[in-house]
Amino acid sequence: MKQFDMKIIPFEAVYNFRDMGGYKTRDGRSVKNGLIYRSAALGKMTMADKKLFETLGVKTIFDYRDNHEAQNNPNPIFPYANYIQIPAKGNHAFEMPTNTGGKDFYKVVSPEMFQEFYAQMPFNNASFKELMITIQHPENLGLVHHCAVGKDRTGIGGALILLALDVPEETIMEDYLDTNVHLSPLVERMAQAIQQDYSDRELQQFYALMSAREEYLQAAFDAMDNRYGSKSAFLEQEFDLTKEKREQLQTLCLT
Repeated sequence: MKQFDMKIIPFEAVYNFRDMGGYKTRDGRSVKNGLIYRSAALGKMTMADKKLFETLGVKTIFDYRDNHEAQNNPNPIFPYANYIQIPAKGNHAFEMPTNTGGKDFYKVVSPEMFQEFYAQMPFNNASFKELMITIQHPENLGLVHHCAVGKDRTGIGGALILLALDVPEETIMEDYLDTNVHLSPLVERMAQAIQQDYSDRELQQFYALMSAREEYLQAAFDAMDNRYGSKSAFLEQEFDLTKEKREQLQTLCLT
């Protein structure tokens, strides 16, 4: 039984947009609703979507995509919002599928490579460092953070936020895996478009890379512990989130 009331925002042309509020922390508090949202790319918003978005109180749009991705599918302009766009992919050799058209990516990149991608993303990452600074300032909230489909880079960003708020890892994993439900229509449409050019093995690999899989996020969690000994030490040494700063952030974001 899930211990939170997941709040899905019903956009017409934006996938995987959800309020990260409602999650219970280890001490029994809850993440406030309306402060932090996670999403896939926002660029295809309809007029109705834009009107709905304007009711959410978003002040900051935090984009993990690289420049090419953002230029190909630019964020809609909301005059009241502050835009931050810092690539979160790091120095990985492969291009994200939104840069390659997808086809070669899903044939060449294996699930094992993707797991290693997750294991490296949380470290020395300028995008996540800026994210952790941004969420500590109340004037920046509500914030929506997003990448292309809201699964991988956003999955790590969401995990970092919830770790800092002392949400249990099991709950963070549930939040991550819920992406599979909300991306399913998009994944199936993509699969239909490519299946005539893919072998069965390649199609299985496509589904593996387009899925939120427990072993992906777990690789990131394990890497944090292996490098620093604990998640708390990781948060302090990577992001200067001392115990005091985490308590201040929790006071800001929890109820």
